[in-house]
Amino acid sequence: MTEKRRDKRIKEENRVVIEVFPSGGRGEGLAINAFTKDISLTGARIWTDLLFPLNSKLNLTLYLSRSKQLVRIRATVKWGKECYDGLHEIGVHFQHEIPDVLMALINHFYGKEEGIPTEVNGGRTA
Repeated sequence: MTEKRRDKRIKEENRVVIEVFPSGGRGEGLAINAFTKDISLTGARIWTDLLFPLNSKLNLTLYLSRSKQLVRIRATVKWGKECYDGLHEIGVHFQHEIPDVLMALINHFYGKEEGIPTEVNGGRTA
């Protein structure tokens, strides 16, 4: 099978809170605890107890354990499947609307140990 990902995925578990709001965006939302199985600059594989429809827009709060950063980001569900009884796996694509979020993720992946790349281009470093 051909790999479609452009960015390197890092296998690591990070706590994630998924915010789900009722249809129409009115009323109190629901916070669902989940965790990443792998993560990259552009997306993540998340394990959760709720399967979301394809193309769902989610508000995520990522607690990046290695760099000890908290990142809030919107994401779109690209795929999903049931893994175990009541446990689901979803693939999300991040919506980088805020440069600070992208910089926090770059710092998480290429921080002190790796050195921040001088150029970020399709997952390759200069």
